[in-house]
Amino acid sequence: MLEEFIDNIGMTNFVFLIIGLALLLVIILFMSYYRVVISIANFTYPNAVFRSSGNPYLKEKKISNLVEGGNLNEVYSELEEDGYEISKEAREDIDKVEKELEKKNIELMKKANRTSPDETKRFTKAWLSRYDVKMAKRAIKAIKEDRLEEVEERLYPVREINEKVIDDLSSARNLQEAISILRDTKLEEVLEKKEWEEKPFELDVTLDKYAFNKLKEGIFKVESEQRAPVRYFFGRYVDLLNIKIILRGIREEIQSERLKDCILPKGRELPEWKLEEMAESTSIDEALVQLEGTSYEDIRNKMQSDEKFDFEHYLDKKLLKMVTELNNQHILTVGPTLKYIVGKELELRNIRALIRGIKEDIDPMRVKELMILEDNI
Repeated sequence: MLEEFIDNIGMTNFVFLIIGLALLLVIILFMSYYRVVISIANFTYPNAVFRSSGNPYLKEKKISNLVEGGNLNEVYSELEEDGYEISKEAREDIDKVEKELEKKNIELMKKANRTSPDETKRFTKAWLSRYDVKMAKRAIKAIKEDRLEEVEERLYPVREINEKVIDDLSSARNLQEAISILRDTKLEEVLEKKEWEEKPFELDVTLDKYAFNKLKEGIFKVESEQRAPVRYFFGRYVDLLNIKIILRGIREEIQSERLKDCILPKGRELPEWKLEEMAESTSIDEALVQLEGTSYEDIRNKMQSDEKFDFEHYLDKKLLKMVTELNNQHILTVGPTLKYIVGKELELRNIRALIRGIKEDIDPMRVKELMILEDNI
């Protein structure tokens, strides 16, 4: 019957085949375009939220106005408008101010995870695991040093480290009990097989690698259309973190074998053998030589030309530059999410420097030198 229809309209089998293939191609292209449109639509509301909140304390103009004004009341008023409300009771004590800022920052990260679309929610959820690890390490350190009051005062609920876990940790009498409590969370997967009482360094490294693995798992749960930029971000983030770990270790004269244990698995550009060679270096300059021929070779050039060079500050600037570029390249999808979550962490550093600088009457230029600002990357 189909052949009769083709004959009636004067169409050869070959022409019919060509038309069929063309229609199939149109359908495939339409489906691809449809997925892109749907993905952009899903990001519309989250991106509007992230752009509305923004990262105002990465802007030089705003920071300059506040630090040069030198008025803490004005600073606290601005912070409140931007979602960082500091209670009046805390404002006289810089330590209390910093505690409230950190707690608020965690709340903002949790809100960012709730706001993120399904395409990236698993990754932003995994990003929070870094805060779980930070709280776990803080609790362990306080309990080991018999400063139990800090467990309640300096621990804030994230995900695994929730209010119940914090309450239980505040009653722990020793490290063994603290580890036992943490084993009742998902941290169990890295804590279950060893006795950690005599291995504080290894415990720190193990917890850091737990966060790394959660982030890596989170990438593969990102929708395929957004996976490439998230993978790129993660790879660069790990590269920068490994460089920072190694340079810190050399500065603090940690033995190379112990330092190698701290290194995270390879990121985007730096293979494990190169990272191990860096860890065997006897000086920071020697380690940075290993970065020649990579996109990180500018770190050594900067160090040689700037006698006040602070490698941690410079690496944080590179991180901000990277997420700013990703934001511009993927402005309709995952870019604003990545820029927001990284920017909020860097903002916290800037806000702390701003308040402490005004309180301690530090020269405004020096205060700004301590900050990571978008205009200077």
